[in-house]
Amino acid sequence: MGSYRHLTAEERDRIAALQAEGQSVRAIAQALGRSPATISRELRRNALASGAYRPTIAEGSYLLRRQRPAVLERDPALADYVTDRLAEGWTPEQIAGRLKRGVERGLRYVSTETIYAWIFRPAQKTAKLWRYLPRGKAKRGRRRARDSKDRIRDKVHVSERSASAAARAEPGHWEADLVICKHARPVLVLHERKTRLTLMARLMGKTAAETIAVMMAVLKRLTMPMRGSVTFDNDTTFARHSLLRGLVSATTYFCDAYASWQKGGIENANGRIRRWLPRTADLDAMTEADIQEIAMTLNLTPRKCLGFRSPVEAFLAELGNNVDISFHRHVALRT
Repeated sequence: MGSYRHLTAEERDRIAALQAEGQSVRAIAQALGRSPATISRELRRNALASGAYRPTIAEGSYLLRRQRPAVLERDPALADYVTDRLAEGWTPEQIAGRLKRGVERGLRYVSTETIYAWIFRPAQKTAKLWRYLPRGKAKRGRRRARDSKDRIRDKVHVSERSASAAARAEPGHWEADLVICKHARPVLVLHERKTRLTLMARLMGKTAAETIAVMMAVLKRLTMPMRGSVTFDNDTTFARHSLLRGLVSATTYFCDAYASWQKGGIENANGRIRRWLPRTADLDAMTEADIQEIAMTLNLTPRKCLGFRSPVEAFLAELGNNVDISFHRHVALRT
């Protein structure tokens, strides 16, 4: 029997299309050459609360599940040792100090901070290990009065972007933002700095996990040279940005607070998008096709900065496909 193969992005696209046509799980499995159990598990794992299946969110969820678990989750013996010592009244600092001495044979060293992070990790909620800490609080407070309020870790300032990226001299450098509409439901927007191509994806909520999952799914479909970097503002929605570096090989940068001009490309794109998506727009009344039609309208509109080529033409040219799009009726593309 052959080894199991994970579903690809293309297969997830087909699953969504076939499900929308009303095909059964067995029929979808037959069309893809997969077992019905594989299709059933995919739909069960990644369906939205409404029952709908969206391939971009499904792909992003799969990428998130592939993350390596925490050190203490990968080493049961070490986890048992830490848990036992906590139950005996040891502090994380004492446990880490003992491990660092190397006298506990067969157990690796982990830092005090690693132990604290593990205790308060969502996956550990049921264990309630925080009860063993001196203060016994379920939520972790500030460790030092001078701690920064910034909750986004491992940020690299936008000034450290390469000169070619900053000057829009090479493609593959994106800016990301959210467009918020009625009931605070956002649309993720990605804007390519050189070609001005704009990609859009509707989100169900504003969590950092969902935002980065959808972003990874979108970027993963681009060729490696076209996912060089992404620049963000300081919204905590982008707090899990580091996953882009590990899973889709994209460098991440952050602007200064309240300095929207440092990512002016996407600010301009968002202003254009507001023509179709004002803050009062009800996204529940719009389909995914409606959202993509807005993106396509933007990408087919010629821009002066591109020599009056459209972003689609400019982006395809960077991929080596010189295409001129004619808008005359009944006239096909010219290459």
